[in-house]
Amino acid sequence: MNLDQSLSTSTPRRVLGMHPALLFVLIYFAFQALFVTFISNGAGLDDAEQLANIGYLDWGYGGSQPPLYTWITNLAASLIGTSLLTLQIVKFGLLTSMFASVYGGMRLLGLPRNVAAAGMLGLFLIPQIGWESQRALTHSVAGTAGCAWAFLAFAWHMKSRSVLSAALFGLAMAAAFLGKFNASFFLLTLIITALTITEYRKVLLSRLSLVTAAVLALCLAPTGLWMLQHRDSVLARSGKFEIGATGDFLLDRALGLLRLFEVSFLFSILAVAVAGIIFVVHRKRRNPAPNMPITGERFLLRLILVGFAVVFVGVCLTGATNVKDRWLQPVLFLLPAGLAYLLHRYRLTDRSLFDFGIVSIVVAFLVTPVLAVNLTYGSRNDPPIGQLDYAQLFRQVSADGNFSTILADFPQIPGNFRLYDPSLRVIHPETPDAASRIVKPLLVLWFGGDTPPEKVANILAAAHIEVPADKIVSTELPYRTHPETKLPVHYVIVN
Repeated sequence: MNLDQSLSTSTPRRVLGMHPALLFVLIYFAFQALFVTFISNGAGLDDAEQLANIGYLDWGYGGSQPPLYTWITNLAASLIGTSLLTLQIVKFGLLTSMFASVYGGMRLLGLPRNVAAAGMLGLFLIPQIGWESQRALTHSVAGTAGCAWAFLAFAWHMKSRSVLSAALFGLAMAAAFLGKFNASFFLLTLIITALTITEYRKVLLSRLSLVTAAVLALCLAPTGLWMLQHRDSVLARSGKFEIGATGDFLLDRALGLLRLFEVSFLFSILAVAVAGIIFVVHRKRRNPAPNMPITGERFLLRLILVGFAVVFVGVCLTGATNVKDRWLQPVLFLLPAGLAYLLHRYRLTDRSLFDFGIVSIVVAFLVTPVLAVNLTYGSRNDPPIGQLDYAQLFRQVSADGNFSTILADFPQIPGNFRLYDPSLRVIHPETPDAASRIVKPLLVLWFGGDTPPEKVANILAAAHIEVPADKIVSTELPYRTHPETKLPVHYVIVN
């Protein structure tokens, strides 16, 4: 029986059956969650922000970020407690689901098990996923995981074509958008690409799509309403796109597209280089003429090309001149899957897929020691913020008086304080309706400067709270692994 016949006669259980590569991913990320917890002294920049925000449930949290990651972290903390381990369970759990969804989606599209496994493992070759997502990111992890869920749900819906699959497809798309707003690029890509495939177009244009649209709208409505009511919070970081930075229409778009091609190269070069080398290494193997690609294979390759085209058009329309590589995650995360398929199609040997998977696993193993050094020592000029001695500062501040709310210029310190007292309420300049959330006694805390910075002062003024200047305490917060480097910190307790 040939490969195509094997696929056509496989059962649903076989399609989503456990592959050794899946087992590796499960074990690897479980180990990483425990390992990162063990080597960490405190929460880094993004994790500390989550600690600061999970003190309350809302439809949004400001900072131009959607709420899904915070909701998941809040749920995890309510079940197993607020700790560094909880933060890592959330992050690496989402990464696991991302990898597994890519595998499952490829299988449901009809690609062979080994192609799906190699495509999944190839995610380790994407620096923003294999490295940066493990080191620091939060919302980008949720957004890309949500896109992978949408990919899986779409593939299942194309096979099942039921009310349930239509509803789950809408739910997965909502999760992607609520994970990261730029996931909308992938959702648009998914729909456009599907409409170019006759078999899939029939499903999307059927009445089942009314179910998908209804579920999507229902899930997005509360957060959408919240966004309309908190426009300033939603657009708080819009300046990072540097839209219209030069003031010249054509120059803005030229710079944006130049940056797009640059970050696309950086995003994909490792995976493309590895696949290219393997392709050349196996060039002497005699291959029969490849069969015509099946529908799922054509869809996968087209999805990657259309995704890049959507971002290309987006840059042209908006005039954004600052395009970051992690913004391409929701669009190009399936690139390794496409490369694995091309290796299979034009080499027709599992050896090339095996090599692609092995290189991916080696890269994954190399990440662990490098991650340990980065999170522990960083560099002398840029020590890791997670290594600040938060415990020492918490003891010092607690000795000066009780407090139930912390108002700070950044969420790093108060977020880490919640590791020692989860009941603390945290407010920072990106907290929506910040002044109304203050409950005394209040700890006002900020980096540098003898008086509270303007953003903190504005919140205090809105809450009609005056800071007694004569009670402001100045101290220094050292890095545990760089004790010679210290950050000036000021604080005052207002009763």
